[in-house]
Amino acid sequence: MTKFIRILILSILLISPVLNAQIKKIGVPFIINYNPKTYKAASENWDVLQDSKGMMFFANHFGIMQFDGVRWSIVTQPENKSMVRSLAIDKKDKMYVGAQGDFGYAIQLPNGQYQYTSLVKLLPESARNFGDVIHTVIRNNEVIFFSYEEIFIYNNNKIKVLKSKEKFDDFFEVNKEIYVSHNTKGLLKLKGDKLISVTNGEKFAGMKIRKMFETQNGLLLFTQKNGLFTFKDNQVKPFLSEADNLLKQNQISVAVELSDGYFGIGTRQSGLIVIDSSGHLIQHIDKQMGLQNDYVTNLKVDKEGNLWVTLKEGISQIQISSPLSRVLDTSNSETKIYCSQIYQNKLYIATDNGLFWMDWQSYKNGKHENANFQHVSGMFENVWNISVFGNSLLAFEKNGIFEVSGNSAKLLAKVDGAWKGILVPNHPDLLLVGGYNGMYILKKINNSWVYQNKIKGFEESSRVIETDKNGDFWIAHGYKGIYKIQFNKTFDAVSKVEFYNDKNGFPSSLFLNTFKIDNQILFGTTKGVYKQDVHSKKMIPEPIFKKYLGLENHIRLLKPDYQNNIWYISGENTGKMTKKSNGSFEVEELPFRKLRYLYVPGFENIQTTTSGDVFFGTQDGLIHYNVIKNKKYKTKYKAVISEVKCIFPKDSLIFSSRYDVLPNKTKDAGEKISPILSHSNNALHFSFSSLFYDEADATKYEYWLEGFEPKWSDYSLQTEKEYTNLPENEYVFHVRAKNIYDVVSEEAVFSFEVLPPWYRTIWAYILYFLLYCLVIYLIIKYQKFVAEGDRQQLILNQEKELLRARAELNEQRLNMEQENMAIVRENLETTINLKNAKVASNTVNLIHLNEILLSIKELIGQMDKNNDPNVNFSLLTKINKLIDHELQGDKHWNEFEEIFNQLHDNFMQRMKTTYPELTPRDMRLCAYLRMNFNTKEIAPLLGISVRGVEDTRYRIRKKLQLPSDANITEFILNF
Repeated sequence: MTKFIRILILSILLISPVLNAQIKKIGVPFIINYNPKTYKAASENWDVLQDSKGMMFFANHFGIMQFDGVRWSIVTQPENKSMVRSLAIDKKDKMYVGAQGDFGYAIQLPNGQYQYTSLVKLLPESARNFGDVIHTVIRNNEVIFFSYEEIFIYNNNKIKVLKSKEKFDDFFEVNKEIYVSHNTKGLLKLKGDKLISVTNGEKFAGMKIRKMFETQNGLLLFTQKNGLFTFKDNQVKPFLSEADNLLKQNQISVAVELSDGYFGIGTRQSGLIVIDSSGHLIQHIDKQMGLQNDYVTNLKVDKEGNLWVTLKEGISQIQISSPLSRVLDTSNSETKIYCSQIYQNKLYIATDNGLFWMDWQSYKNGKHENANFQHVSGMFENVWNISVFGNSLLAFEKNGIFEVSGNSAKLLAKVDGAWKGILVPNHPDLLLVGGYNGMYILKKINNSWVYQNKIKGFEESSRVIETDKNGDFWIAHGYKGIYKIQFNKTFDAVSKVEFYNDKNGFPSSLFLNTFKIDNQILFGTTKGVYKQDVHSKKMIPEPIFKKYLGLENHIRLLKPDYQNNIWYISGENTGKMTKKSNGSFEVEELPFRKLRYLYVPGFENIQTTTSGDVFFGTQDGLIHYNVIKNKKYKTKYKAVISEVKCIFPKDSLIFSSRYDVLPNKTKDAGEKISPILSHSNNALHFSFSSLFYDEADATKYEYWLEGFEPKWSDYSLQTEKEYTNLPENEYVFHVRAKNIYDVVSEEAVFSFEVLPPWYRTIWAYILYFLLYCLVIYLIIKYQKFVAEGDRQQLILNQEKELLRARAELNEQRLNMEQENMAIVRENLETTINLKNAKVASNTVNLIHLNEILLSIKELIGQMDKNNDPNVNFSLLTKINKLIDHELQGDKHWNEFEEIFNQLHDNFMQRMKTTYPELTPRDMRLCAYLRMNFNTKEIAPLLGISVRGVEDTRYRIRKKLQLPSDANITEFILNF
């Protein structure tokens, strides 16, 4: 009876973790690794914590390292620049820091910077020689810093120091009680400011306790090399677990208490081990399973249930609370998964590199080291599908149809590519196989499937096949449409083919699929689920799926499971429809958001089992889902603004947590920063993130600059935003995130003000006002000046007008005088012309008279008084004298000279004055030359011969002192 009770209790202990499991045993949780190249700091990390906002901090060799879900940065360092070993944080987010030879606290300032203050200065000189502060704990109002040499208790700005002659080993806080592991004294307890021995605690001397937890069975102690122990009622007992040998061989370094009595144990040589409260091995995650390093330095569970693992090299985030896990192959042999199947306790997966199998029962029981995927011999090409028909497992491959047995396969039929098989209704011994170019029939003979023939009359690719309740076959061709086929009675030829595409009601002929749900043929389209109307034979939307899945998404898969749920892939979302008692459905999608973009397009596959296991075949391997998981997806989280900087000048930071990039002597912590920026700094760059670490890369953001933009932006993966040429205003930058579970974060805000340019400041406006007044004054003065000027101008104009009138009058008078003068001149010219004419006429007459007289004289001279006695020569002599007298007389000359001087501006007088040596004859010759007479005309006037005129001209030339080449006539004309 006692033995039965023990077995019953053990059975309950074994079953209860499965029923209430918060940590999956099947598969390996999703792991995100961050290596030193990613976070750009030292490889070693010793501690990890999360503040009230959700920000992650790590104790790194280079200082305190921060991770906001997008960016990593060192935010501060101890004063002595040593490595950080331990961290603790209070309710006000004041971080206490244990370092090498230093300890203190760090607070965040309004500009984002973290200011570190060392507390070592409070110690006496004798207590300052210590090494690594490996633990920092906040208890009530005091902070305890633990090093191997000393324990420091900080309270009210004072420090108490506890020393030991020998070094301490380790330090633990359990329910606000402080325990200390001592190398020689064993387990001690801190009471006030003294360490006292725990009863029977000396049994732990030298055992190197690494962690302690309070459980229902007392204290559970984790030792480095000796495994686990319970300590209750001062009794020490070994706590045996399925991982006992594993823990002892690989040395425990740290442990953390997980939900529902689970414990995560970090080791020095074998990564992370998870056990339950009964000691069952739940998970063993080491470097082979996806960790970067096998040396675990610390463990921390964040608000979302993720387990952060700090390592000797790198940091890993294990999504230990997720209902999804990877069924990994330690040799990484699987690639794209097309199908999976459990058969005879073996898990088979069909991939693009062949068919693989592993011992599913061992793997499910946690014996991962004995369960590795292995190749099924003979199958190394694309295996599209595997299914169980009766007692046989058949695989449909590029080269044909195979029967699988254990780790080998036998070729049943060599055909040009086989997609899948389906039993013929009412003929359990017949199997219809869809191929690349038509269909084939296999028949079961003596419990073995035997190839029979290829179906005649249909040569299309037949990858998707379903049968309806009438025995008809529906075949979906992804690029053409849907075929409804009937066969003849011998199943060797097609007897009837009906074809349906967009002309028959489908929204498109592309990407059509066919499924069988509750014995009804349904069709997946690019716009929801369709069915055939029984009366019109048209394709119409299926009302139930229209209600729950809508008509906007591409339905890529519908699949029922053994629990009457319907699994679907709609667009990029995977979900499960669970039927309620009232006939309605509950749709669940959130647990499967991680599967977005992981499926092989066109080969989406979900495999369910009678035990509730669900497998998803993806490009990243085989993913397992445990339906009894209960993870919260609607947790609150915050968006944060990581950095704000002005673009001009370059890298002019305003807000940043990065170490030593801004002055840290600013306002007190807790005050908000609201910078006032000059107009030259009106171009800003914002960096932001969200403190949600589950699939952080898929988190989307929207932002809004209040005062500049009218509304929020669309959601995008962008984690930075720039604004340029912002006008003067008060602004508030808002940002919020939406994670993969469609939960919107609390928004983060950053207020700032951009000042106007100098020419739009208040002082500028005062100056403008003064200038305006000055301008008004100048305008008034100018107007007065202009008015005065106008008045003066009017007077001037009047004077000018008067003068103009006078001038006109004078001008008129002058014109009249000029007219009179013109008349006088005209009269004078007429008189002169008459006189000229008279002179010319007289001169001509004179010339003519003189010529006559000369002719008479010449005739008289020709008479010969000896030969002509009748001639009265005395009379002729008198006549001759009279002619000479007449030719030399001055009577006509004086009259001529008077008129000539009037006409030629006193020419005779000017010549006489200028050349007094000229004789009267010379003057008369000059006058005749002035009148432009030639020598022949002048000779009669002077009463001399032409020769005499020439001689006279010569004498005048000499008197006028003219050069030989000068023309005397021109000279006299121009004189």
